[in-house]
Amino acid sequence: GPPPASVAPKFKIIKYCVLGMFGCTCGELLVGAMIGKLFSMLASSLNLILNTIIGIFLLRDDPLIGRMYAFLARTCCGPCSEQCQGGIGCLMSFIICNAITVFIDILLGGEISLIIQNFKVMLNAVDFYEAFIYWANLVCTVGALVAQIVGSVYAWLAYKEIRDSGVTSSGGDWSSGGYPQASAPRDDPPSQPPRQANFTAFAGSGNRLGN
Repeated sequence: GPPPASVAPKFKIIKYCVLGMFGCTCGELLVGAMIGKLFSMLASSLNLILNTIIGIFLLRDDPLIGRMYAFLARTCCGPCSEQCQGGIGCLMSFIICNAITVFIDILLGGEISLIIQNFKVMLNAVDFYEAFIYWANLVCTVGALVAQIVGSVYAWLAYKEIRDSGVTSSGGDWSSGGYPQASAPRDDPPSQPPRQANFTAFAGSGNRLGN
């Protein structure tokens, strides 16, 4: 289902991040086609493509992103849309996948050094076409990295706010995806003091003194 109104500003930023990830994905594929390495660029952008699709599923109730979701649900992601209804249930998946991708790109993939290297090559390009190729690749790489970092951070902030506010899940909306549910307080009846059996002292029948 749609996010609560309290986190709507955060989801607006997440929306811009998903649109930025989508634009950077298209830009990287365009650069790959221009240099004759489309399939190589496609393989290196799989994580970004996956994160973008998860973001589209997350924002399926948005009027603009909803059109992308409807297209994916009718085409390549039809089986996924049947298993996962999208919406806010994809929030934690969006956080984890983006965080893992950023961690791999920066710490294990050497993305920062690659960005610096491409920037130096762009400054030393011999013609405009070569400089444009490196500039476009640089913009898409940096833009995708920033969008994933900002998107995952604001998604985590939205997750914490909803969790702390005690929002509950209803079947078919928020129940999928392991989203936190607030437990309703139980109205236990007031405890009653234990009932004691009736007891009357010296009520037995005995012999009277003197008998």
